[in-house]
Amino acid sequence: MTRRNNLNRLAHFVATVDAGTITGAAAALGISKAVVSKQLQLLEADIGTPLLLRNTRHLQPTEAGRVFYEDAKSALTQANNAYERVQERDRKPRGVLRITAPVDFGVSYVAPFAARFQEVYPDVTVNMRLADSLVDIIEDRYDLAFRIGQLSDSSNRARKLMSFEEIAVCSPTSAAKLQSECPSNLNGAPFIRSHAFASKTEWVFEKGGDKRIIVPKIVSEANITLAIRAYVTAGFCFTVLPDFLVRDELKDGKLTRLFPDWSLRNGGIYAMTPPNRVRSNALQRFLEMADSELLT
Repeated sequence: MTRRNNLNRLAHFVATVDAGTITGAAAALGISKAVVSKQLQLLEADIGTPLLLRNTRHLQPTEAGRVFYEDAKSALTQANNAYERVQERDRKPRGVLRITAPVDFGVSYVAPFAARFQEVYPDVTVNMRLADSLVDIIEDRYDLAFRIGQLSDSSNRARKLMSFEEIAVCSPTSAAKLQSECPSNLNGAPFIRSHAFASKTEWVFEKGGDKRIIVPKIVSEANITLAIRAYVTAGFCFTVLPDFLVRDELKDGKLTRLFPDWSLRNGGIYAMTPPNRVRSNALQRFLEMADSELLT
């Protein structure tokens, strides 16, 4: 069996020769004198020949020690240079980022942001999987997952990008029929429900201390926001969606917010990364840029 040499002992030996004393070597390495002394003894035992001449005040390398010192010093320099080259290479983001996100959010925000990111960092490849079902980012080896809503307990690292509010919207034509003094008018009103709210049949509107529980009539369901927005824009019903997913439609007048003085639930948009995993430079830059540009 090939014997494995302890290369860490080279650093102890070189530091001792450079400093001239074990005390100086220990100070330079930030460890105790006992550790340095022990490692030097083990090194000489490994090699099978004395490397240092010891006296009460100073250490000098033997003839074998001088030869060994030159080679060890060169080896450490090459090793340090290798670290620096890799670190310098990683300072410029490169490699593959595996990202998952809900379909609507991925189409509306993640995909265009990824394109802008790659303009800045062209050596990074972004591999996206858009799905409304939750994936295990550890088991499926994703670098980053976007989550919308309220987070459940998880060992993953979560970074909140922004808060959002659920709002009730409809077409301007339907607003004339649905809008009134309070949301109670929405009881029994035609409603298209997102599959993200598949188990939800009632909505709680709040204003100050006033609370109204609304149970609309579900006339249709859809699994992506693009279909729901198109349905509501062209149809006669209303829906509830996160405000950031209908921002442009509200601005352009294609949709109208119902009861803007009343509030529904709040939630968050989160970037989740696996726990205890060193982040690549590409992922770190992606997250930094996402903080200011993802939701613009």
